[in-house]
Amino acid sequence: MAPNLSCAVGVPNVGTFGDPSLLVELAVAAEEHGWDGFFLWDHQLYWDPQWAVADPVVVIAAVAARTARVRLGILVNVLARRRVGKVARESVTLDRFARGRLVFGAGLGSRAEEFTAFGEPGGAKERAARLD
Repeated sequence: MAPNLSCAVGVPNVGTFGDPSLLVELAVAAEEHGWDGFFLWDHQLYWDPQWAVADPVVVIAAVAARTARVRLGILVNVLARRRVGKVARESVTLDRFARGRLVFGAGLGSRAEEFTAFGEPGGAKERAARLD
């Protein structure tokens, strides 16, 4: 059953927000100001190839270490570009580290370029087949 979040924030992990330290500080501030959830995007690159992009798994682990109450997660894990066993192990480890606060979501991803830039098919049908 999904947690009852009354207010949560989803933050990009790109551009100005590609700084992992800034993201952790935003999560701490969100918790201090009564927010119930803090979630990061899952991107490898974005509109401007010069933009910094922070790894959401690493940042969410740091958020878990610096917060005590806020629910956290990746909005959403792009499983079509990941190995399922690795994601499962990361998620279970992260949830245990966060004392049960992880919210897990999975999806196709929104940008074909995040696949094609790395030599993988980026079409929605190909991504959906990999997600399935």
